[in-house]
Amino acid sequence: MTPFNSKCRSGREAYSSPPCRESAALPWKKFTDGLELLAHFYTPPDHSPSASLPAVVFFPGGMWNFPDDAQSAAWAMHLASRGIPCIVPEYRNRTLFEVTADEILHEGLEFWRWFHDSAPRLGVDASRITLAGSEAGSLLALYAGMQPILRKRKWWQIGKKDLLPLSPAAIAIFRGVVDTDAPDARLLHIREEVVDPDAVNPSLLLRKHLPPLFCAHGMLDPLMDFELREWFCNEWQRLGNVAEFLLCPKADHTFTHFEVNPSTFEQVLLSWEEFMVTLSLWPEDTLEEPALI
Repeated sequence: MTPFNSKCRSGREAYSSPPCRESAALPWKKFTDGLELLAHFYTPPDHSPSASLPAVVFFPGGMWNFPDDAQSAAWAMHLASRGIPCIVPEYRNRTLFEVTADEILHEGLEFWRWFHDSAPRLGVDASRITLAGSEAGSLLALYAGMQPILRKRKWWQIGKKDLLPLSPAAIAIFRGVVDTDAPDARLLHIREEVVDPDAVNPSLLLRKHLPPLFCAHGMLDPLMDFELREWFCNEWQRLGNVAEFLLCPKADHTFTHFEVNPSTFEQVLLSWEEFMVTLSLWPEDTLEEPALI
């Protein structure tokens, strides 16, 4: 478990909110009625399409009822300022569309495939993409990143290889949904709206050869208990995978909101950066000494 420092580094940090900055909006999906879903792309200054940088896909939460773009923008702007492009995808939610949980999950998977294929023209190294998300957005990241082997070779197929899914370099979840049968996931209606509910449950998809996982959670969260997230990370490790669990002792469900709890927001990001640098997925100069604000 990562050690945690709960203090702000400066008084200014405690009262400041992240600056607003326009992102590039790329249409990633078009419907026959003219509707477009956009991907909001936050890039470092002077980013070039000819670059080959590590990147993060950050799926917003909102329990799939409303977009949580403001929270996601703070994470994306921070990552971009550290030299890591971050893309926040739009996906259909229940407030604006008649959409089921099954359709939302597959839309997240569809976006992951689109971004992976588009990475070279966006200045992104496709082999160093991290899937991340908060709350229900974390379920999209886990579902896309934990796809089972598509086809196992038969015993007589000597020299053949298993057909592996498209796997990210790492996964990061914040107050994440890790068990779709848990009480905190009931609002997602997985059992009622998904054809094969067990096939999308992260707790049932645990196995060997999964990407490295970073998980952060607030100990005082009244909506989602930290014990389930801690168990999930322990199982991830027990199966021989790499995982880091960050427990924030004084944080509640709002710990991912910069404007509510800036000190926790900062410490979670710094711990995540250290984890990624240790894995050699992010360059070492993303680690920082001064305060974020």
